[in-house]
Amino acid sequence: MALPDNLQKFFHALTNTNRQRIMLLFAEQPVLTVGEVAERTQLGMSTASEHLKQLKEAGLLRSEKIGKEVEYRANVASIQAILAELGGFLRQCC
Repeated sequence: MALPDNLQKFFHALTNTNRQRIMLLFAEQPVLTVGEVAERTQLGMSTASEHLKQLKEAGLLRSEKIGKEVEYRANVASIQAILAELGGFLRQCC
């Protein structure tokens, strides 16, 4: 039995330590821009942007363009839904 695609993306996004570090930033500050993430993680802008993109595609973040900046926030509703789905999957398989 294989994991559903959205769970695979969720787990894959969190396998990278830089993406884990980025997600932990949102516990300290709910809204961050690419520049803020790059500065706080000591990553280049393009690297930070790529990590944010992968986290967004996995449902962990959402973004909103405000003027020239893109603001990122944890996608709490999506994370909760994915974790609930994981719980259901685990109850089925194990």
